[in-house]
Amino acid sequence: MSGSFIDLTIPASNGLVRGITTGSCAAAAAKGALHFLIFQSEEKQIEIDLPEGEKLRVAINFCRKTEQGVIAQVTKDAGDDPDVTDKCKVEVEVKPNKNKQGIHFYAGDGVGTVTEEGLQIPKGEPAINPIPRKMIRQNLDKLLKDSPEAWGNSGLDVVVSVLDGKEIALKTFNPRLGIQGGISILGTTGIVEPMSLSAWKASVEIYIDVALATQSESIVFSPGRWGQKIFHKEKGVPLNRICLVSNFIGFALDHLKQKHQLEKDKVKAIIFAGHPGKLAKVIDGHWNTHSSESPSALPTILKIAENIIPSAKNEELQSSRTVEHLIQISKKNHFSDQLFEAVAEKISSAVSGYLDNSLKVEVLLADFKGNLIGQTTTND
Repeated sequence: MSGSFIDLTIPASNGLVRGITTGSCAAAAAKGALHFLIFQSEEKQIEIDLPEGEKLRVAINFCRKTEQGVIAQVTKDAGDDPDVTDKCKVEVEVKPNKNKQGIHFYAGDGVGTVTEEGLQIPKGEPAINPIPRKMIRQNLDKLLKDSPEAWGNSGLDVVVSVLDGKEIALKTFNPRLGIQGGISILGTTGIVEPMSLSAWKASVEIYIDVALATQSESIVFSPGRWGQKIFHKEKGVPLNRICLVSNFIGFALDHLKQKHQLEKDKVKAIIFAGHPGKLAKVIDGHWNTHSSESPSALPTILKIAENIIPSAKNEELQSSRTVEHLIQISKKNHFSDQLFEAVAEKISSAVSGYLDNSLKVEVLLADFKGNLIGQTTTND
């Protein structure tokens, strides 16, 4: 069954205009370039498949031949989202390479290269995140299947560039995270859902009110989609009991506390589920976990590690550049369970204190791949 088209001229439910991610831009430019390469026909718009099954039409600025292939350009439109990459030009060159199998990615001008461990992309690779890579592959593979047979076994080199990407990257955290030379190509759904601060907070309140109305013993708080996935898809928890609280953990807890004081029988337990890079910030009292409002959780987790991990192993942990990198080191040394159970307990204690110990608090922590790495011990 083919997916439905997303019409970006229709505003989001909050009245704001939606946009497209750099991942969608790269996928559209890549498909536009390959179409020109195969059929010698320039498309003004290209249709791409998005990660969750929908389709999107994206305008192509131009396609032109290069020495070995074709390059196409797409302008990113972030809609009403305040994004430093808004209106940037994403260019993708696609070149046939019959000596290789599959699709291979390269960083052109303005796209960063990963220089440190601990990110979703291995060291030395272009900073094109996993889902944008998957989008590009799927859209190019689909086009190849509809192409003359001669193209069926051709490998492709995909070079992604962003005009002025080096300058744009200085306004991001890329240099600090060990991504050098430009921006990252990002996006998990392909669509930018813009949220004003007031709209975000209003949506958090609605999530909580709906969850409390279910009369359930427990509800789930998660900053992002991992908590929703594991509880809804894998544990069968209804979506109306799962609250996506984004970075507004303190705001969400304040609303929950207010509602719980009025109706004490509404809920007895709260489950926090997410990445420790965000959730561990509350240990030191940072209840807005946005990077502009709170420091990295890495020093906090390293401090916890000092008290429970042998000093010899702690030395390697100190080289961590990100919390995800720290997770990888702890797994390699076989003490991730011990460390992140301790981190989960600290998060639980901080949240319990914030709620005046009025609710039982459970915590589940995961890495970027969605693997459970630590949780609180339950004492029923």
